[in-house]
This record gives sequence, structure tokens and C-alpha cells, in this order.
Amino acid sequence: MGNQHDFYQGTMNIRLKGSLIEPFLHACTRQGCQLSRVRRIGDDEVVLTIRLRDWPIMRKLRKKYRCKIEIIDGKGVPFLVKRMVKKTSLLLSFIAAVIFIFVLANTLWSIEVKGLSPELEASVEKKLKSYGVYPGKLTIGMDDPIEIQSKLLDDIPDLLWVGVKKQGTSYHLYGVEKTRQDLDENDRPSYLVATKKGMVIRSFIKKGRPLVSVYDIVKKGQPLATGELVEEGDVFVHTEGEVIAETWYKAEQQLPLKHILDLTSGEANYSYGLKIGSFKLPLWGWWKSDEGKVREEEVVTDWNVRDWTLPIQWQKKTAFQIDRVSFNQSKKELQEIGAKTARRSLLQQLGEDAAIKDEKVLHLGEEHGKVKLILLFKVHENIAETKYISQGD
Repeated sequence: MGNQHDFYQGTMNIRLKGSLIEPFLHACTRQGCQLSRVRRIGDDEVVLTIRLRDWPIMRKLRKKYRCKIEIIDGKGVPFLVKRMVKKTSLLLSFIAAVIFIFVLANTLWSIEVKGLSPELEASVEKKLKSYGVYPGKLTIGMDDPIEIQSKLLDDIPDLLWVGVKKQGTSYHLYGVEKTRQDLDENDRPSYLVATKKGMVIRSFIKKGRPLVSVYDIVKKGQPLATGELVEEGDVFVHTEGEVIAETWYKAEQQLPLKHILDLTSGEANYSYGLKIGSFKLPLWGWWKSDEGKVREEEVVTDWNVRDWTLPIQWQKKTAFQIDRVSFNQSKKELQEIGAKTARRSLLQQLGEDAAIKDEKVLHLGEEHGKVKLILLFKVHENIAETKYISQGD
């Protein structure tokens, strides 16, 4: 225990020179100094070991006894700390290395999910990220695999079972999906509802019981046919059929009376150069000035040597002269253009079986250099949509 205590407090090996060495050592002993490994190497020279805390006492007494003290070396924690402080860069490097290794060893670097479909695998990875489990995250404070497994089973209904295992700096998950025994869509009890407001033109119900007649005005969401074959009965079937109704669409068009077009005249100026990264070096045609409005096209060609692409590119720039042309159109011409455009846009929104039966001009006027056109279209289309009956209905 004494040796360990001295190691923590520090010891020194010193050399004493002088004619009064013995009286000096006796005086130090009386002051409480502990001397060890005393060895005489000459008539007026002694080597010994002292405690670091006894050094001030010996320095104080050496002048009285005319002794010269030479420090040979020091041992113990105080001297180790002193050496490390002197080598600050080494100390900082050591601390940084320890921190770096600690961070690497406690960082999650990869997550591997097996046994699941791509959609369910993406759901699992999204949930893991919401739990704070993702590559690059420190594992300190992260939930253990058992807690992660429990959370995944609670939050993802399609998971029958999932195993979570931590191996080093990675997580390995293996899951099993639930198998669903869904009914065929054509066998599930259902009914038909209106997708929009309209007047029934004709109705053809293959399966089920119709609820509306021709010329009835129906609203959006109103039942058109039901799978309940008998009122207040308990027999339900899958409803099939279509209900053609007359619907109305309002379209608005605003067309300018004056049109301005930029046309290319065919004249062009060419310039060539080299491109090195973001730096451009013009070689030919750079002195040609482009008068008026121009449209520029730039073609950059890479240079390859075998499979290696050179950092230099060939640049060709073409500047086409632009002629601006303006012309006016009559209100009647714009009405025809606006009607065609509105009809084409409406047909893109409607189903394949829909047909435009009629159109009317509600408003045609000129405002702020534009022709404002409001049209009303009459359309015949199938408005029936299938809604399935759940077990609770």
C-alpha cells in the first residue's frame, strides 16, 4: 500500500554532494522526510529516493548544510501528468481517438429487412425512423430490440410477426406478413350511388333493385340502385349496372383580341469555344454582335479518350434572329376557338362513354382587350358509382 501511495503522490531520485551530508540527512529526517534507497557513491556524494512532498523541506535545509542537490528523475502520477501536459497535441489526439472510436462503436450503420414485400418494407423503415432508429444515429438511448419489435407489431397491422436482432453496429429484421382472404369484388354486397347531380335519361341495372326512374332529378351521393333485393330483407347481392343522366357543365374562356408571335427569320450567327468546368474560352465568332431579339441554342460536346471523359468540352452556340409579328382576330373567330378549346378540355375530364349533346353561349363580351366567353354544355354520362356494404351496415 505504501508503494502505491507513493506512486500517486510522486517520488524523486536525487544526488547529494557536500561535506555535511550526514548532518543534512539527519536534519531532514527530524523534519518528517522519508528517505529510502540511500546509497553512497563517493566520499562526498550520495544517491537516494525521497517523496515529492518532502522536496521543499530539503531545498530549505540544503543552504544551511552547504549541500548541492541534483534531481536524477521523478516517478509517479504528478510526473506523468506533467509530461502529458507538455505534449498537448499528443494528449488531444489521444482524447479525440477515444471519442472517435466510441462514436463509431455506438453508431447504427445499417438496417436490413427481409421477408417482406417492398411496400411493407418501406412502411417498416418509415416506422423505424419515427422511433429514432435509422443509419447514422447513436445507439445510446435507443430502444432495445424487444421494444422495437413490440412497437412494430402494434403500429403495422399487416405484420404477423417480426424479429429484431442487433448485431454489432447493424439491425437485422425478419418479418412475416399477414395473408388476407379478401372476397372477390364482384361478389361483395354493394349499391350504386350518383357521383354528381343530373337528370336520369335511362337506367340499366343488371343486378340489384333500381331506386330511381327516368327523368328523376338526383343529387350527388343519392342511391340509384341497391343490392337489397327485398325491402327490409336480409338478402344482399353485388349491384351492377349503369345510370345515364343528363348533366351540365359551365366553362369560361378568355382570349386576347391581339396576338403577338415570335418567329425565327432563318438568319443565324454561330460562335465556338472551349468549356473547362465553369470557365468558357471563346475561339470563333465571339465578335459578331446580335442585333435585335435573338433565340440562342447551345450544344456542348464531350471529348472521350477510350472510357475516360476529358475535362474539356466543345461548345457551339447558335443565335437565331427573331421577328415579332402581331395580328388581330375577330370576336366570331375567337368564339369558335374558345368553344373548341372548352369542348376538348371537357372531353378530357369526362369518361369514355360520355357524350356532349348540346352547348349554349351564356355570355360573349369584350373586356380589357380580351373576349370573355361563357358556355354551358349538356352532357349524357354514366353517373353510377359502386359502394360496398360493410358488415356493420
